[in-house]
Amino acid sequence: LQMARFAVDLEGAANHRGSGFGRRVSGQPAQIDFEHRLAIRLLALEQEGADSLLVEDEGVFIGCCSIPETLYNRMQVAPILWLEDRFENRVNRILKDYVLLQHDEHLLAFGEQGIARFESHLLDSLFRIRKRLGGERHERARKLMIEALKAQNPGDAEEMHRDWIRLLLREYYDPMYVHQQSLKESRIIATGDSSALLPHVTDS
Repeated sequence: LQMARFAVDLEGAANHRGSGFGRRVSGQPAQIDFEHRLAIRLLALEQEGADSLLVEDEGVFIGCCSIPETLYNRMQVAPILWLEDRFENRVNRILKDYVLLQHDEHLLAFGEQGIARFESHLLDSLFRIRKRLGGERHERARKLMIEALKAQNPGDAEEMHRDWIRLLLREYYDPMYVHQQSLKESRIIATGDSSALLPHVTDS
């Protein structure tokens, strides 16, 4: 769905993957540069004749970047396509984006110090959502994360990282998504996987 012709990649413009784990090694642009990237994309879409836009339903802040008020206000009244996916597909996608790619980015940026910086990044990201998680869930997730970071075999490490990802999805993110869905139910015009939603984001 992100490849839809009239999509605006807000996270790409903010250089942030969203959520407490979304910080990138290369950092985020200044607010004015973030807005400039959005303006360039919106102007290009206008020239293509776009009469609608596809954006992810983000909060007002993506990391430290703030979605411009006019755009954000339009997003709050726009119709919503609610994308659903199999649980393990989501686990694998999070593993790739927030663990494997982050690991490689840290090694590329910091060389020998990259592994230690990557470990600090993951643990700090988890700590950032500690209050919302609650102390007991945070500690369970933290122990699983530390075990995964200590694993010597890459294959074992990947499976162990999936354990804390599953915990966070089941006990934190999914209940939050259910609540958000109930609040926005009146604006949801379609629900399903990518194949079910594709007709809504492509030219007929």
